[in-house]
Amino acid sequence: MAANPAFFKSKNAFFPADAPRVLRPRTTGITHALDRLQGLHKEELGYLAPYVDVAKIGWGLPLLLPREKVRERVRLYHDVGIEVSTGGTLLEYAVAHDRAPQMIDEARALGFDLIEVSSGIIELSYHQIEHLVDAVRKRSLDYLIEVGKKDPQHQLSLKETSAQIGHARTLKPRKVIIESRESGRGVGIYDSDGAIKWDWVRSILSDHPADELIFEAPQESQQVQLLRGLGAEVNLGNVALGSIAPLASERLGLRGETFGMIRHARPIGGPPAAKFLYFLLETYRGLDQTQLAHMSRLPRRTVQSALESLRRQGLIQETISLHDSRRREYRLA
Repeated sequence: MAANPAFFKSKNAFFPADAPRVLRPRTTGITHALDRLQGLHKEELGYLAPYVDVAKIGWGLPLLLPREKVRERVRLYHDVGIEVSTGGTLLEYAVAHDRAPQMIDEARALGFDLIEVSSGIIELSYHQIEHLVDAVRKRSLDYLIEVGKKDPQHQLSLKETSAQIGHARTLKPRKVIIESRESGRGVGIYDSDGAIKWDWVRSILSDHPADELIFEAPQESQQVQLLRGLGAEVNLGNVALGSIAPLASERLGLRGETFGMIRHARPIGGPPAAKFLYFLLETYRGLDQTQLAHMSRLPRRTVQSALESLRRQGLIQETISLHDSRRREYRLA
């Protein structure tokens, strides 16, 4: 890449003097961190705070500490503007012991901002999830709903996953989290080796807007792939405290894996299908209608309507294929 002479003539300092300003709560580009009760240093947390939105004290870990120690840990996050969430396992444990209302009351008293509602271990019906959400609302707390199962041997199908995301969205949570566990293997959108099942991701995003979802991505390699595939504004969860700075640098394209490769969102109107086709064209470029219909699994008429919507918005252009003059390909404008 050629050097830009204007860069060297700039009078602005190269290194920032102050931390970046953050308008909270962010709706995109969210980093949802996992606190395992390790490695929390107040000074370090202070300068990493602009790059974290929510810290989840995972699983049932709050039950390992005296109440006042939990309150102190929550306060550390609050002092630097980070919200704190319970883990879904904690509420499932409370439900299993018929103590959910007490758990929610005490979490509020200890300073938690969000309650995570999940059925990753025990089976909860839609009605039970709605009842729990109502209990959280009545206590003036916000909430996240997690979709997915923790046991790799008993996973939801893609159809079940999408249906549960849809139900969760009707309950108006802050975000819907897609389960991956801490391992990121054999659960949700990841196969047994931890590779992303992109057909799942594309199908989910064809039905649900990305800004309402948080994809759990515990492995740094998974974070990089999701950033490269979905853009810098993708919401990521289950991020280890030690991975906060690396992830922030990846979002900004400051590492080799994402240098010059990170996309930033453009406002896209129209139906969900239009947004999904835009994502496909952003990722693969130069696709015709047959390829788009095959990759998206959308009806041809839906593809044609979505492409027309993108054309009207000036987001794509139609070109003649260099390989076959009979074909019309679509690319980003």
